[in-house]
Amino acid sequence: MPDAHSSAGELGSAAPMPDEVRAYLARLLGRSEFEASERNRRFLSYVVEETLSGRADRIKAYSIALAAFGRGEDFDPLTDPIVRIEASRLRRSLEHYYLTSGKSDPIRIDIPKGSYAAYFAYRRESATKSVSKPSATPASDTKWMLYPPGRRTRTFVVGFLAAFALLIAGAVTFVLISHGKRSAQDAAVSRAPSILVMPFENTSADPNRSFIARGLTYDIVSQLTSFDDLFIFGSETGFNIAKSVEDEKSWQEVMPDYVLTGSVNSTESRLKVSAILADGSTGQYLWSSSVERDLSSTALLQVQTEIADQVAAAIAQPYGFVFTRKAREVAQKPAESLVAYECTVRFREYWRSYSDKDFGGVRTCLENTIAGDPSYALGQSSLALLYVDAYRFGFGRQQIAFDPLERADKLADRAIELEPDSVGGYLAKGMVLWFRHDVQRSLKVLRDGLRQHPHDADLLGELGFRLALLAKWDEAMPLVEEAYARNPGVTSGHHIATFLYAYMHGDYKAALAAALMVETPDVLYGPLARAMAYAQLGKPDKAREEIAHVLSINPDYANYAADDLAARNIDPAIIRAILAGLVKSGLDVRIPASGG
Repeated sequence: MPDAHSSAGELGSAAPMPDEVRAYLARLLGRSEFEASERNRRFLSYVVEETLSGRADRIKAYSIALAAFGRGEDFDPLTDPIVRIEASRLRRSLEHYYLTSGKSDPIRIDIPKGSYAAYFAYRRESATKSVSKPSATPASDTKWMLYPPGRRTRTFVVGFLAAFALLIAGAVTFVLISHGKRSAQDAAVSRAPSILVMPFENTSADPNRSFIARGLTYDIVSQLTSFDDLFIFGSETGFNIAKSVEDEKSWQEVMPDYVLTGSVNSTESRLKVSAILADGSTGQYLWSSSVERDLSSTALLQVQTEIADQVAAAIAQPYGFVFTRKAREVAQKPAESLVAYECTVRFREYWRSYSDKDFGGVRTCLENTIAGDPSYALGQSSLALLYVDAYRFGFGRQQIAFDPLERADKLADRAIELEPDSVGGYLAKGMVLWFRHDVQRSLKVLRDGLRQHPHDADLLGELGFRLALLAKWDEAMPLVEEAYARNPGVTSGHHIATFLYAYMHGDYKAALAAALMVETPDVLYGPLARAMAYAQLGKPDKAREEIAHVLSINPDYANYAADDLAARNIDPAIIRAILAGLVKSGLDVRIPASGG
Protein backbone atom coordinates (compact mmCIF):
# COMPACT_ATOMS: atom_id res chain seq x y z
CA MET A 1 0.00 0.00 0.00
CA PRO A 2 1.49 3.39 -0.94
CA ASP A 3 2.67 5.67 1.83
CA ALA A 4 1.60 9.28 2.26
CA HIS A 5 4.41 10.60 0.10
CA SER A 6 3.71 8.33 -2.85
CA SER A 7 0.00 9.07 -2.60
CA ALA A 8 0.75 12.75 -3.01
CA GLY A 9 3.04 11.94 -5.88
CA GLU A 10 0.26 10.11 -7.69
CA LEU A 11 -1.71 13.34 -7.61
CA GLY A 12 1.09 15.17 -9.35
CA SER A 13 3.78 17.54 -8.19
CA ALA A 14 1.95 20.71 -9.19
CA ALA A 15 -0.31 22.51 -6.72
CA PRO A 16 -2.28 25.75 -6.83
CA MET A 17 -0.03 28.75 -6.31
CA PRO A 18 -1.00 31.37 -3.72
CA ASP A 19 -1.90 33.97 -6.35
CA GLU A 20 -4.11 31.43 -8.13
CA VAL A 21 -5.91 30.64 -4.89
CA ARG A 22 -6.43 34.31 -4.03
CA ALA A 23 -7.84 35.05 -7.48
CA TYR A 24 -10.12 32.03 -7.30
CA LEU A 25 -11.29 32.95 -3.78
CA ALA A 26 -12.32 36.41 -5.01
CA ARG A 27 -14.43 34.81 -7.76
CA LEU A 28 -15.95 32.31 -5.33
CA LEU A 29 -16.96 34.98 -2.84
CA GLY A 30 -18.69 36.88 -5.64
CA ARG A 31 -20.87 33.97 -6.69
CA SER A 32 -24.45 33.93 -5.45
CA GLU A 33 -24.49 30.14 -5.81
CA PHE A 34 -22.05 29.91 -2.91
CA GLU A 35 -24.62 29.98 -0.10
CA ALA A 36 -22.68 31.37 2.86
CA SER A 37 -23.37 34.27 5.20
CA GLU A 38 -21.25 37.40 5.11
CA ARG A 39 -19.70 36.34 8.42
CA ASN A 40 -18.69 32.99 6.96
CA ARG A 41 -17.31 34.64 3.85
CA ARG A 42 -15.05 36.69 6.14
CA PHE A 43 -14.25 33.47 8.01
CA LEU A 44 -13.21 31.77 4.77
CA SER A 45 -11.15 34.74 3.61
CA TYR A 46 -9.29 34.86 6.91
CA VAL A 47 -8.34 31.17 7.09
CA VAL A 48 -7.33 31.10 3.41
CA GLU A 49 -5.04 34.10 3.77
CA GLU A 50 -3.51 32.81 7.01
CA THR A 51 -2.82 29.44 5.38
CA LEU A 52 -1.32 30.99 2.25
CA SER A 53 0.88 33.19 4.45
CA GLY A 54 2.34 30.16 6.22
CA ARG A 55 0.46 30.70 9.48
CA ALA A 56 -1.89 27.69 9.32
CA ASP A 57 -0.70 26.39 12.70
CA ARG A 58 -1.70 29.68 14.34
CA ILE A 59 -5.34 29.57 13.21
CA LYS A 60 -7.37 29.06 16.36
CA ALA A 61 -10.95 29.70 17.38
CA TYR A 62 -9.80 32.76 19.35
CA SER A 63 -8.03 34.40 16.40
CA ILE A 64 -10.97 33.68 14.07
CA ALA A 65 -13.43 35.22 16.52
CA LEU A 66 -11.38 38.41 16.76
CA ALA A 67 -10.40 38.75 13.10
CA ALA A 68 -13.54 37.52 11.31
CA PHE A 69 -16.39 37.83 13.81
CA GLY A 70 -15.49 41.12 15.47
CA ARG A 71 -15.40 39.64 18.98
CA GLY A 72 -13.45 41.33 21.76
CA GLU A 73 -10.30 40.13 23.48
CA ASP A 74 -12.39 38.64 26.29
CA PHE A 75 -13.76 36.01 23.91
CA ASP A 76 -13.56 32.53 25.45
CA PRO A 77 -13.86 29.65 22.93
CA LEU A 78 -14.49 27.20 25.76
CA THR A 79 -17.77 28.84 26.76
CA ASP A 80 -18.78 30.36 23.42
CA PRO A 81 -19.06 27.76 20.62
CA ILE A 82 -19.76 30.28 17.84
CA VAL A 83 -16.60 29.52 15.87
CA ARG A 84 -17.17 25.76 15.95
CA ILE A 85 -20.79 26.21 14.89
CA GLU A 86 -19.98 28.57 12.03
CA ALA A 87 -17.11 26.33 10.89
CA SER A 88 -19.58 23.48 10.56
CA ARG A 89 -21.93 25.67 8.54
CA LEU A 90 -19.11 26.90 6.31
CA ARG A 91 -17.99 23.32 5.60
CA ARG A 92 -21.56 22.42 4.58
CA SER A 93 -21.76 25.48 2.31
CA LEU A 94 -18.51 24.50 0.59
CA GLU A 95 -19.56 20.86 0.28
CA HIS A 96 -22.88 21.83 -1.29
CA TYR A 97 -21.28 24.32 -3.68
CA TYR A 98 -18.73 21.84 -5.01
CA LEU A 99 -21.41 19.20 -5.38
CA THR A 100 -23.57 21.48 -7.54
CA SER A 101 -22.61 24.80 -9.14
CA GLY A 102 -18.91 24.50 -8.37
CA LYS A 103 -18.36 20.94 -9.53
CA SER A 104 -16.42 22.17 -12.59
CA ASP A 105 -14.42 24.87 -10.79
CA PRO A 106 -10.68 24.61 -11.49
CA ILE A 107 -9.75 24.94 -7.81
CA ARG A 108 -11.40 23.66 -4.63
CA ILE A 109 -11.06 25.11 -1.13
CA ASP A 110 -11.59 22.77 1.79
CA ILE A 111 -11.51 23.13 5.61
CA PRO A 112 -11.16 19.58 6.98
CA LYS A 113 -12.86 18.74 10.24
CA GLY A 114 -10.61 18.83 13.27
CA SER A 115 -8.78 22.04 12.30
CA TYR A 116 -9.41 25.49 10.88
CA ALA A 117 -6.56 25.47 8.34
CA ALA A 118 -7.55 25.69 4.68
CA TYR A 119 -6.49 23.24 2.00
CA PHE A 120 -6.55 23.81 -1.74
CA ALA A 121 -6.78 21.46 -4.67
CA TYR A 122 -7.26 21.51 -8.41
CA ARG A 123 -7.84 18.96 -11.12
CA ARG A 124 -4.96 17.69 -13.20
CA GLU A 125 -6.52 19.12 -16.35
CA SER A 126 -6.57 22.54 -14.62
CA ALA A 127 -2.87 22.32 -13.95
CA THR A 128 -2.27 21.59 -17.63
CA LYS A 129 -4.56 24.40 -18.84
CA SER A 130 -7.21 22.02 -20.11
CA VAL A 131 -10.13 22.69 -17.85
CA SER A 132 -13.29 21.16 -19.32
CA LYS A 133 -16.71 19.95 -18.29
CA PRO A 134 -16.93 16.46 -16.81
CA SER A 135 -17.38 13.75 -19.41
CA ALA A 136 -20.58 11.77 -19.77
CA THR A 137 -19.06 8.80 -17.98
CA PRO A 138 -17.42 8.68 -14.55
CA ALA A 139 -13.92 10.06 -14.96
CA SER A 140 -11.77 7.77 -12.88
CA ASP A 141 -8.64 9.73 -13.79
CA THR A 142 -9.91 13.03 -12.43
CA LYS A 143 -7.29 14.01 -9.84
CA TRP A 144 -6.85 16.88 -7.41
CA MET A 145 -3.61 18.60 -6.44
CA LEU A 146 -3.25 19.50 -2.78
CA TYR A 147 -1.80 22.61 -1.16
CA PRO A 148 0.03 22.93 1.13
CA PRO A 149 1.76 19.62 0.28
CA GLY A 150 2.57 17.14 3.00
CA ARG A 151 -0.04 18.42 5.44
CA ARG A 152 -2.68 15.73 4.87
CA THR A 153 -2.34 12.22 6.14
CA ARG A 154 -2.76 9.26 3.83
CA THR A 155 -6.12 8.51 5.40
CA PHE A 156 -7.46 11.95 4.63
CA VAL A 157 -6.11 11.95 1.06
CA VAL A 158 -7.63 8.58 0.29
CA GLY A 159 -10.87 9.46 2.06
CA PHE A 160 -11.14 12.78 0.25
CA LEU A 161 -10.53 11.24 -3.16
CA ALA A 162 -12.96 8.42 -2.47
CA ALA A 163 -15.64 10.87 -1.38
CA PHE A 164 -15.07 13.09 -4.38
CA ALA A 165 -15.12 10.10 -6.73
CA LEU A 166 -18.54 9.21 -5.36
CA LEU A 167 -19.76 12.75 -5.93
CA ILE A 168 -18.49 12.76 -9.51
CA ALA A 169 -20.02 9.35 -10.12
CA GLY A 170 -23.33 10.60 -8.81
CA ALA A 171 -23.13 13.82 -10.78
CA VAL A 172 -22.63 12.15 -14.14
CA THR A 173 -25.03 9.22 -13.79
CA PHE A 174 -28.26 10.74 -12.47
CA VAL A 175 -30.99 10.98 -15.13
CA LEU A 176 -34.62 12.03 -15.06
CA ILE A 177 -36.38 10.53 -12.06
CA SER A 178 -39.14 8.98 -14.14
CA HIS A 179 -36.67 6.63 -15.84
CA GLY A 180 -33.47 6.99 -13.83
CA LYS A 181 -31.37 3.93 -12.96
CA ARG A 182 -28.65 3.50 -10.36
CA SER A 183 -25.22 2.70 -11.75
CA ALA A 184 -22.68 0.24 -10.44
CA GLN A 185 -20.98 3.06 -8.57
CA ASP A 186 -24.04 3.31 -6.33
CA ALA A 187 -23.01 0.05 -4.68
CA ALA A 188 -20.70 2.20 -2.59
CA VAL A 189 -23.23 3.43 -0.04
CA SER A 190 -22.65 6.90 1.35
CA ARG A 191 -22.89 7.82 5.00
CA ALA A 192 -26.53 8.73 4.96
CA PRO A 193 -29.54 9.00 2.65
CA SER A 194 -29.82 12.20 0.64
CA ILE A 195 -33.00 14.16 -0.05
CA LEU A 196 -33.59 16.66 -2.84
CA VAL A 197 -36.51 19.04 -2.32
CA MET A 198 -37.97 20.31 -5.58
CA PRO A 199 -39.85 23.64 -5.59
CA PHE A 200 -43.41 23.15 -4.43
CA GLU A 201 -45.96 24.09 -7.10
CA ASN A 202 -48.47 26.87 -6.63
CA THR A 203 -51.88 25.44 -7.61
CA SER A 204 -53.85 28.41 -6.30
CA ALA A 205 -56.16 30.30 -8.62
CA ASP A 206 -54.10 33.42 -7.99
CA PRO A 207 -50.58 33.13 -9.47
CA ASN A 208 -49.48 35.98 -7.20
CA ARG A 209 -49.64 33.58 -4.25
CA SER A 210 -46.68 31.59 -5.60
CA PHE A 211 -44.53 33.20 -2.91
CA ILE A 212 -46.18 30.85 -0.38
CA ALA A 213 -45.07 27.75 -2.27
CA ARG A 214 -41.55 29.12 -2.61
CA GLY A 215 -41.39 30.04 1.07
CA LEU A 216 -42.64 26.62 2.11
CA THR A 217 -39.94 24.96 -0.01
CA TYR A 218 -37.26 26.95 1.79
CA ASP A 219 -38.82 26.17 5.18
CA ILE A 220 -38.91 22.42 4.52
CA VAL A 221 -35.26 22.40 3.44
CA SER A 222 -34.37 24.36 6.57
CA GLN A 223 -36.27 21.94 8.81
CA LEU A 224 -34.73 18.89 7.11
CA THR A 225 -31.20 20.16 7.67
CA SER A 226 -31.76 19.94 11.43
CA PHE A 227 -31.58 16.14 11.15
CA ASP A 228 -27.85 15.47 11.24
CA ASP A 229 -28.08 11.88 9.99
CA LEU A 230 -29.26 12.92 6.50
CA PHE A 231 -27.72 14.82 3.59
CA ILE A 232 -30.06 17.55 2.37
CA PHE A 233 -29.34 19.38 -0.87
CA GLY A 234 -29.55 23.17 -0.58
CA SER A 235 -32.80 24.80 -1.67
CA GLU A 236 -31.22 26.47 -4.71
CA THR A 237 -30.31 23.05 -6.10
CA GLY A 238 -33.96 22.18 -6.60
CA PHE A 239 -34.81 25.63 -7.97
CA ASN A 240 -31.90 25.52 -10.45
CA ILE A 241 -32.90 22.07 -11.69
CA ALA A 242 -36.53 23.16 -12.06
CA LYS A 243 -35.47 26.11 -14.24
CA SER A 244 -33.88 23.77 -16.81
CA VAL A 245 -36.04 20.70 -16.41
CA GLU A 246 -36.16 20.19 -20.18
CA ASP A 247 -32.39 19.69 -20.19
CA GLU A 248 -31.61 16.17 -19.02
CA LYS A 249 -28.05 17.20 -18.14
CA SER A 250 -29.40 19.39 -15.35
CA TRP A 251 -30.32 16.22 -13.48
CA GLN A 252 -26.72 15.04 -13.66
CA GLU A 253 -25.71 17.48 -10.96
CA VAL A 254 -27.22 15.35 -8.18
CA MET A 255 -28.07 11.77 -7.38
CA PRO A 256 -30.46 11.84 -4.44
CA ASP A 257 -31.86 8.79 -2.70
CA TYR A 258 -35.18 10.57 -2.29
CA VAL A 259 -36.95 13.43 -4.06
CA LEU A 260 -39.66 15.46 -2.30
CA THR A 261 -42.21 17.29 -4.43
CA GLY A 262 -45.46 18.98 -3.53
CA SER A 263 -48.16 21.52 -4.21
CA VAL A 264 -49.63 24.47 -2.32
CA ASN A 265 -53.18 25.70 -2.76
CA SER A 266 -54.05 28.80 -0.78
CA THR A 267 -56.76 31.40 -0.38
CA GLU A 268 -57.11 34.21 2.10
CA SER A 269 -58.63 31.79 4.62
CA ARG A 270 -57.30 28.29 3.82
CA LEU A 271 -53.95 26.68 3.08
CA LYS A 272 -53.62 23.15 1.73
CA VAL A 273 -50.25 21.48 1.23
CA SER A 274 -49.69 18.11 -0.44
CA ALA A 275 -46.27 16.43 -0.37
CA ILE A 276 -44.96 13.31 -2.11
CA LEU A 277 -41.68 11.49 -1.46
CA ALA A 278 -40.30 9.42 -4.33
CA ASP A 279 -37.42 7.02 -4.75
CA GLY A 280 -34.58 8.95 -6.38
CA SER A 281 -33.58 6.17 -8.77
CA THR A 282 -36.91 4.67 -9.81
CA GLY A 283 -39.34 7.53 -9.35
CA GLN A 284 -41.64 5.22 -7.37
CA TYR A 285 -43.91 7.09 -4.95
CA LEU A 286 -43.16 5.97 -1.40
CA TRP A 287 -44.96 8.37 0.93
CA SER A 288 -47.48 11.16 0.69
CA SER A 289 -49.26 13.52 3.02
CA SER A 290 -51.84 16.27 2.76
CA VAL A 291 -52.31 19.00 5.35
CA GLU A 292 -55.01 21.66 5.37
CA ARG A 293 -55.09 24.57 7.80
CA ASP A 294 -57.35 27.50 8.60
CA LEU A 295 -55.72 30.91 8.18
CA SER A 296 -58.55 32.98 9.64
CA SER A 297 -57.11 33.05 13.15
CA THR A 298 -53.44 32.21 12.59
CA ALA A 299 -50.68 34.11 10.81
CA LEU A 300 -49.64 32.65 7.46
CA LEU A 301 -45.95 32.44 8.35
CA GLN A 302 -46.72 30.54 11.55
CA VAL A 303 -48.88 28.01 9.71
CA GLN A 304 -46.27 27.69 6.97
CA THR A 305 -43.55 26.94 9.52
CA GLU A 306 -45.72 24.43 11.37
CA ILE A 307 -46.54 22.54 8.17
CA ALA A 308 -42.89 22.50 7.10
CA ASP A 309 -41.95 21.12 10.51
CA GLN A 310 -44.65 18.45 10.28
CA VAL A 311 -43.61 17.31 6.79
CA ALA A 312 -39.89 17.26 7.61
CA ALA A 313 -40.41 15.35 10.85
CA ALA A 314 -42.61 12.70 9.24
CA ILE A 315 -39.93 12.03 6.65
CA ALA A 316 -36.63 12.54 8.38
CA GLN A 317 -36.82 12.14 12.16
CA PRO A 318 -35.50 8.98 13.83
CA TYR A 319 -38.16 6.28 13.37
CA GLY A 320 -39.72 8.40 10.61
CA PHE A 321 -40.28 7.16 7.05
CA VAL A 322 -36.68 7.27 5.77
CA PHE A 323 -35.29 5.71 8.94
CA THR A 324 -37.91 2.94 9.03
CA ARG A 325 -37.30 2.06 5.38
CA LYS A 326 -33.55 1.89 5.96
CA ALA A 327 -34.02 -0.13 9.17
CA ARG A 328 -35.93 -2.80 7.25
CA GLU A 329 -33.07 -3.03 4.78
CA VAL A 330 -30.39 -3.11 7.49
CA ALA A 331 -32.20 -5.86 9.39
CA GLN A 332 -31.50 -8.25 6.52
CA LYS A 333 -27.75 -7.64 6.54
CA PRO A 334 -25.05 -9.24 8.71
CA ALA A 335 -23.38 -6.75 11.05
CA GLU A 336 -19.98 -7.09 9.38
CA SER A 337 -21.36 -5.86 6.05
CA LEU A 338 -22.94 -2.66 7.39
CA VAL A 339 -21.54 0.71 6.36
CA ALA A 340 -21.32 3.79 8.56
CA TYR A 341 -24.85 5.13 8.37
CA GLU A 342 -26.32 1.64 8.55
CA CYS A 343 -24.49 1.09 11.84
CA THR A 344 -26.12 4.19 13.30
CA VAL A 345 -29.51 2.91 12.13
CA ARG A 346 -28.79 -0.38 13.90
CA PHE A 347 -27.89 1.64 17.00
CA ARG A 348 -31.19 3.55 16.89
CA GLU A 349 -33.10 0.28 16.66
CA TYR A 350 -31.20 -0.97 19.71
CA TRP A 351 -31.70 2.31 21.60
CA ARG A 352 -35.47 2.19 21.22
CA SER A 353 -35.72 -0.64 23.77
CA TYR A 354 -32.16 -1.13 25.14
CA SER A 355 -31.64 -4.78 24.18
CA ASP A 356 -28.71 -6.37 25.99
CA LYS A 357 -28.41 -9.13 23.36
CA ASP A 358 -27.91 -6.53 20.61
CA PHE A 359 -25.38 -4.47 22.57
CA GLY A 360 -22.25 -6.37 21.52
CA GLY A 361 -23.00 -6.39 17.81
CA VAL A 362 -23.90 -2.71 17.75
CA ARG A 363 -20.78 -1.85 19.72
CA THR A 364 -18.50 -3.74 17.31
CA CYS A 365 -20.18 -2.17 14.30
CA LEU A 366 -19.81 1.39 15.66
CA GLU A 367 -16.21 0.85 16.82
CA ASN A 368 -15.31 -0.34 13.32
CA THR A 369 -17.17 2.60 11.82
CA ILE A 370 -15.26 5.31 13.64
CA ALA A 371 -11.98 3.44 13.22
CA GLY A 372 -12.51 3.61 9.47
CA ASP A 373 -14.01 7.10 9.49
CA PRO A 374 -12.84 9.12 12.52
CA SER A 375 -14.57 12.27 11.24
CA TYR A 376 -18.07 10.73 11.33
CA ALA A 377 -19.68 12.71 14.16
CA LEU A 378 -22.89 10.68 14.24
CA GLY A 379 -20.86 7.50 14.71
CA GLN A 380 -18.92 9.10 17.56
CA SER A 381 -22.05 10.29 19.40
CA SER A 382 -23.90 7.00 18.85
CA LEU A 383 -21.00 5.06 20.34
CA ALA A 384 -20.84 7.52 23.24
CA LEU A 385 -24.51 6.86 24.03
CA LEU A 386 -23.87 3.12 23.80
CA TYR A 387 -21.12 3.35 26.43
CA VAL A 388 -23.39 5.43 28.65
CA ASP A 389 -25.74 2.43 28.52
CA ALA A 390 -22.85 0.14 29.44
CA TYR A 391 -22.30 2.29 32.54
CA ARG A 392 -25.91 2.79 33.63
CA PHE A 393 -27.33 -0.65 32.73
CA GLY A 394 -24.25 -2.86 33.03
CA PHE A 395 -24.43 -4.01 29.41
CA GLY A 396 -21.29 -5.72 28.08
CA ARG A 397 -19.60 -5.71 31.48
CA GLN A 398 -17.81 -8.99 30.70
CA GLN A 399 -16.27 -7.62 27.50
CA ILE A 400 -15.39 -4.06 28.58
CA ALA A 401 -12.17 -3.73 30.54
CA PHE A 402 -12.13 0.10 30.66
CA ASP A 403 -14.29 2.81 32.21
CA PRO A 404 -17.20 3.12 29.76
CA LEU A 405 -18.21 6.54 31.08
CA GLU A 406 -14.73 7.95 30.46
CA ARG A 407 -14.79 6.52 26.94
CA ALA A 408 -18.27 7.99 26.39
CA ASP A 409 -17.06 11.41 27.55
CA LYS A 410 -14.21 11.47 25.03
CA LEU A 411 -16.47 10.31 22.22
CA ALA A 412 -19.07 12.95 23.04
CA ASP A 413 -16.44 15.70 23.06
CA ARG A 414 -15.13 14.49 19.72
CA ALA A 415 -18.64 14.44 18.23
CA ILE A 416 -19.19 18.05 19.32
CA GLU A 417 -15.78 19.06 17.97
CA LEU A 418 -16.63 17.54 14.58
CA GLU A 419 -20.23 18.78 14.41
CA PRO A 420 -20.82 21.55 16.99
CA ASP A 421 -24.51 21.87 16.18
CA SER A 422 -25.34 18.15 16.02
CA VAL A 423 -28.03 16.66 18.26
CA GLY A 424 -26.08 13.52 19.15
CA GLY A 425 -23.13 15.34 20.69
CA TYR A 426 -25.29 17.40 23.03
CA LEU A 427 -27.36 14.37 23.99
CA ALA A 428 -24.34 12.21 24.78
CA LYS A 429 -22.46 14.93 26.65
CA GLY A 430 -25.50 15.80 28.74
CA MET A 431 -25.96 12.18 29.78
CA VAL A 432 -22.26 11.71 30.60
CA LEU A 433 -22.31 14.77 32.84
CA TRP A 434 -25.46 13.50 34.58
CA PHE A 435 -23.84 10.22 35.54
CA ARG A 436 -20.74 12.09 36.66
CA HIS A 437 -23.08 13.90 39.08
CA ASP A 438 -22.50 17.26 37.42
CA VAL A 439 -26.24 17.81 37.29
CA GLN A 440 -26.35 21.52 36.54
CA ARG A 441 -23.87 21.28 33.68
CA SER A 442 -25.78 18.30 32.33
CA LEU A 443 -29.01 20.30 32.23
CA LYS A 444 -27.21 23.27 30.67
CA VAL A 445 -25.79 21.14 27.85
CA LEU A 446 -29.20 19.61 27.10
CA ARG A 447 -30.81 23.07 27.14
CA ASP A 448 -28.07 24.41 24.84
CA GLY A 449 -28.84 21.59 22.44
CA LEU A 450 -32.54 22.41 22.53
CA ARG A 451 -31.86 26.06 21.77
CA GLN A 452 -30.31 24.95 18.50
CA HIS A 453 -32.79 22.13 17.86
CA PRO A 454 -36.01 23.17 19.64
CA HIS A 455 -38.08 20.39 18.05
CA ASP A 456 -35.75 17.44 18.52
CA ALA A 457 -37.64 14.67 20.31
CA ASP A 458 -34.52 13.04 21.81
CA LEU A 459 -33.38 16.26 23.47
CA LEU A 460 -36.92 17.14 24.57
CA GLY A 461 -37.43 13.70 26.10
CA GLU A 462 -34.04 13.45 27.76
CA LEU A 463 -34.18 16.90 29.34
CA GLY A 464 -37.76 16.29 30.49
CA PHE A 465 -36.82 12.91 31.94
CA ARG A 466 -33.86 14.33 33.89
CA LEU A 467 -35.96 17.18 35.26
CA ALA A 468 -38.61 14.67 36.35
CA LEU A 469 -36.01 12.77 38.36
CA LEU A 470 -35.40 16.07 40.16
CA ALA A 471 -39.17 16.49 40.75
CA LYS A 472 -39.24 19.65 38.61
CA TRP A 473 -42.64 18.66 37.25
CA ASP A 474 -43.77 21.99 35.78
CA GLU A 475 -40.84 22.06 33.36
CA ALA A 476 -40.40 18.32 32.93
CA MET A 477 -43.81 17.09 31.87
CA PRO A 478 -44.47 19.47 28.93
CA LEU A 479 -41.09 18.48 27.50
CA VAL A 480 -41.78 14.75 27.75
CA GLU A 481 -45.28 15.15 26.32
CA GLU A 482 -43.96 17.18 23.38
CA ALA A 483 -41.22 14.60 22.73
CA TYR A 484 -43.74 11.79 22.29
CA ALA A 485 -46.13 14.01 20.35
CA ARG A 486 -43.38 14.87 17.89
CA ASN A 487 -41.93 11.37 17.65
CA PRO A 488 -43.87 8.45 19.14
CA GLY A 489 -40.92 6.20 18.29
CA VAL A 490 -38.55 7.92 20.73
CA THR A 491 -37.18 5.60 23.44
CA SER A 492 -39.98 4.23 25.61
CA GLY A 493 -37.85 4.67 28.73
CA HIS A 494 -38.91 8.30 29.00
CA HIS A 495 -42.40 7.13 29.99
CA ILE A 496 -40.80 6.61 33.42
CA ALA A 497 -41.06 10.38 33.83
CA THR A 498 -44.83 10.22 33.34
CA PHE A 499 -45.01 7.26 35.73
CA LEU A 500 -43.13 9.15 38.46
CA TYR A 501 -45.32 12.22 38.08
CA ALA A 502 -48.53 10.21 38.39
CA TYR A 503 -47.18 8.01 41.19
CA MET A 504 -45.92 10.94 43.28
CA HIS A 505 -49.34 12.60 42.90
CA GLY A 506 -51.23 9.48 43.96
CA ASP A 507 -52.77 8.70 40.56
CA TYR A 508 -51.81 5.01 40.48
CA LYS A 509 -53.99 4.09 37.51
CA ALA A 510 -52.23 6.70 35.38
CA ALA A 511 -48.90 5.54 36.83
CA LEU A 512 -49.60 1.97 35.74
CA ALA A 513 -50.69 3.10 32.28
CA ALA A 514 -47.37 4.93 31.85
CA ALA A 515 -45.34 2.02 33.25
CA LEU A 516 -46.97 -0.40 30.80
CA MET A 517 -45.66 1.74 27.95
CA VAL A 518 -42.04 1.19 29.03
CA GLU A 519 -40.85 -1.55 26.65
CA THR A 520 -37.33 -2.21 27.92
CA PRO A 521 -37.28 -5.91 28.92
CA ASP A 522 -33.54 -5.99 29.66
CA VAL A 523 -33.65 -2.96 31.98
CA LEU A 524 -35.19 -3.37 35.43
CA TYR A 525 -36.82 0.07 35.86
CA GLY A 526 -39.89 -0.75 33.75
CA PRO A 527 -40.90 -3.82 35.77
CA LEU A 528 -39.92 -1.98 38.96
CA ALA A 529 -42.41 0.80 38.10
CA ARG A 530 -45.15 -1.67 37.23
CA ALA A 531 -44.62 -3.57 40.49
CA MET A 532 -45.06 -0.39 42.51
CA ALA A 533 -48.23 0.60 40.63
CA TYR A 534 -49.76 -2.86 40.92
CA ALA A 535 -49.02 -2.93 44.66
CA GLN A 536 -50.71 0.42 45.21
CA LEU A 537 -53.74 -0.74 43.19
CA GLY A 538 -54.14 -3.82 45.38
CA LYS A 539 -52.86 -6.39 42.88
CA PRO A 540 -50.12 -8.22 44.83
CA ASP A 541 -49.87 -11.18 42.43
CA LYS A 542 -49.14 -8.87 39.52
CA ALA A 543 -46.67 -6.95 41.66
CA ARG A 544 -44.78 -10.15 42.55
CA GLU A 545 -44.57 -11.10 38.85
CA GLU A 546 -42.90 -7.80 38.09
CA ILE A 547 -40.53 -8.16 41.06
CA ALA A 548 -39.54 -11.59 39.72
CA HIS A 549 -38.69 -9.85 36.43
CA VAL A 550 -36.55 -7.31 38.31
CA LEU A 551 -34.66 -10.10 40.11
CA SER A 552 -34.14 -12.03 36.86
CA ILE A 553 -32.21 -9.02 35.60
CA ASN A 554 -30.34 -8.41 38.87
CA PRO A 555 -30.80 -10.96 41.69
CA ASP A 556 -29.08 -8.67 44.22
CA TYR A 557 -31.02 -5.49 43.47
CA ALA A 558 -32.76 -5.44 46.88
CA ASN A 559 -29.41 -5.02 48.60
CA TYR A 560 -28.40 -1.84 46.85
CA ALA A 561 -31.60 -0.33 45.45
CA ALA A 562 -31.20 2.78 47.62
CA ASP A 563 -27.60 3.31 46.48
CA ASP A 564 -28.58 2.77 42.85
CA LEU A 565 -31.35 5.36 42.97
CA ALA A 566 -29.12 7.90 44.72
CA ALA A 567 -26.39 7.35 42.11
CA ARG A 568 -28.91 8.42 39.47
CA ASN A 569 -29.35 11.85 41.10
CA ILE A 570 -33.01 11.21 41.90
CA ASP A 571 -34.75 13.60 44.27
CA PRO A 572 -34.67 12.22 47.87
CA ALA A 573 -38.46 12.42 48.23
CA ILE A 574 -38.88 10.32 45.09
CA ILE A 575 -36.30 7.81 46.36
CA ARG A 576 -38.22 7.41 49.62
CA ALA A 577 -41.46 6.84 47.73
CA ILE A 578 -39.85 4.26 45.43
CA LEU A 579 -38.29 2.31 48.29
CA ALA A 580 -41.59 2.25 50.16
CA GLY A 581 -43.36 1.13 47.01
CA LEU A 582 -40.86 -1.70 46.49
CA VAL A 583 -41.39 -2.91 50.05
CA LYS A 584 -45.13 -2.94 49.42
CA SER A 585 -44.46 -4.88 46.21
CA GLY A 586 -42.73 -7.63 48.17
CA LEU A 587 -39.08 -6.71 47.54
CA ASP A 588 -37.09 -6.76 50.78
CA VAL A 589 -35.06 -3.64 50.07
CA ARG A 590 -32.50 -2.22 52.46
CA ILE A 591 -33.70 1.25 53.46
CA PRO A 592 -30.97 3.60 54.74
CA ALA A 593 -31.33 4.78 58.33
CA SER A 594 -31.65 8.34 57.05
CA GLY A 595 -34.68 7.33 55.02
CA GLY A 596 -32.99 7.72 51.62
